[in-house]
Amino acid sequence: MLNAECRVNPDIQRNAIPQTPNNISLPAFGQGIIGWETGEEGAKQRLNTIQQQDVQKIQAQGVTLDMVQEWQAFYENEVQRNSCNPTAPYRAALMKKIAMLWSTTSQ
Repeated sequence: MLNAECRVNPDIQRNAIPQTPNNISLPAFGQGIIGWETGEEGAKQRLNTIQQQDVQKIQAQGVTLDMVQEWQAFYENEVQRNSCNPTAPYRAALMKKIAMLWSTTSQ
């Protein structure tokens, strides 16, 4: 839900869009590989349901830990920069959770 007081902070620069495997499109990466669907609810649901075997599938599709960490940093920056982006906190948390599960997943 958007806050009526949301705004973009002009003092925080937007990070560059991180890499995707084989430079696939952002929807193919986010929805197809990471599985965060669209919007706040889709990102929240994926955060709550992602498991070890999902991370193994993500790895098998060419995603690296560096990519996961870059996307985490991108969305953490968005949380600070743009309070009008309701998906950013969930996507940042999802990428952090993937990175945590990554360390316990054998490649």
